[in-house]
Amino acid sequence: MDMAVKEKGSSAEGRALKKERKFSKQQLLAARRFQGRKDIVNALLDPDKQYTAEAVEKMIETYMKGQVN
Repeated sequence: MDMAVKEKGSSAEGRALKKERKFSKQQLLAARRFQGRKDIVNALLDPDKQYTAEAVEKMIETYMKGQVN
């Protein structure tokens, strides 16, 4: 039983670390996740900073909402 709890905790920790992982602009431009939105990613991101994929998704969403108005 203890082993199952430890595995579950380790898995949760792994997911938390994965969510916090940051990438450069070039890595994000090369990612499959952003293939259809390369132009927006290129325009929004600073080449000297690093971003989480979730942060980039939010930036794109905010940008797109701003364009609708």
